[in-house]
Amino acid sequence: MIGELLVLYNTLFNYFLLKFTKEITGLYVKKRRLVFSAFVSGLVSSVLYQSFAGAVLSFVLLIGLAFSFRVQTLLKQGTVLLIATFFIGGLLTSLLPFLLRQSDLIFFIFCLSIAVLSLTFIHSKWRNMVKEKLQQSFLVDCELELFQQTFSLKGFIDTGNECVEPISGKPVHFLSYRAVEEKLPEELKKGLLTWDDNNPYQLTMFPSFMYPRIRVLTLSTVQKETSNALAFRFDRLVLYGNIKKEILDEYVVFTRHDARFPQNAQMILHILALN
Repeated sequence: MIGELLVLYNTLFNYFLLKFTKEITGLYVKKRRLVFSAFVSGLVSSVLYQSFAGAVLSFVLLIGLAFSFRVQTLLKQGTVLLIATFFIGGLLTSLLPFLLRQSDLIFFIFCLSIAVLSLTFIHSKWRNMVKEKLQQSFLVDCELELFQQTFSLKGFIDTGNECVEPISGKPVHFLSYRAVEEKLPEELKKGLLTWDDNNPYQLTMFPSFMYPRIRVLTLSTVQKETSNALAFRFDRLVLYGNIKKEILDEYVVFTRHDARFPQNAQMILHILALN
């Protein structure tokens, strides 16, 4: 009975380690293959638990059966698995004096819970780090010319922003009102503050020379809610990245919700800014 429980414990720990390794390295593997690999490795390590050769064989089988026996796999997935194993092993060792006071069942539940929670925490931190790195690659410095004013801004190219002005089909970008407020013409600021989105086509609060540059848009949120917004046609937008890009006569919508902009950007750019 003790042998069967040892195999079960090793299999469960191996499975969660393999699942963690799969997620970190982005390699697709079927669940049943992970289970089979975890079981075989758990069986070998349970039988040869006092042998260094048995530990090595168990590790190679765990990686090879789950991902493949190629050298590249043993190095890439094997490295991640080895680090995770040492981390969990060290954590459990530090808590061993407390865990040994418990019954066998409680001991196993505690150990398994600690392993799962630790790996989940590491995976979450790793995903956030990857997301942060990916977002930074979409950051650009930009220079916006609007109503004879020039604004130097930090822009973020949002692959989810596909908003266009319906008449011309030109892209619409989103600009933080707070980032440009000081340099905006007073008549534009007053117009934005008094404009009523419930009566969107009433534009008398803006100077007449601005009328040709204003468009009323209906925006939809992810929650399928709709709202009206004013878009203003700018003169020029220059993006400074790996390649300098100039954009002419597209639209910006002023927004007060810049706290939601990724990477502390001041302007959310249309996806076509990538082209």
